[in-house]
Amino acid sequence: MTIRTGSCLCGARAYEIDGDLDGVWVCHCSLCRKASGSVGNAILIVPLDRFRWVKGADHGVTFALPSGYPVTRCRTCGTPLPAETDETNVYVTAGTLDVPLGKGVRTHLFCASRADWDRDEADVRYFEARSTGAG
Repeated sequence: MTIRTGSCLCGARAYEIDGDLDGVWVCHCSLCRKASGSVGNAILIVPLDRFRWVKGADHGVTFALPSGYPVTRCRTCGTPLPAETDETNVYVTAGTLDVPLGKGVRTHLFCASRADWDRDEADVRYFEARSTGAG
């Protein structure tokens, strides 16, 4: 059986996922954009019985916002962590995987809420490594 590992930026919290996953889901709602500071939240939906914390289970802090939208982060580095707000699934932040997934984006949610800048310009540039700046 495949076991995938993941962790926060500082390594204080780590998890394992048993088995294969069908791909990434990206939510573009305004709450996910604010929580991530980007185009939205990229998540893996993992059945609860296939997810386990292996390090630092007590090292997360959950912010209960007035909207009811909870955000859990590592208390040291601030990495957005898997959300355990469901009785069936864990919503794993895809960027915290330590190993290749071997799958791409499978689903985009709340596309009508996408930020107007969430698109490529016709002359978009791609860099294989860090760019030296704009221009």
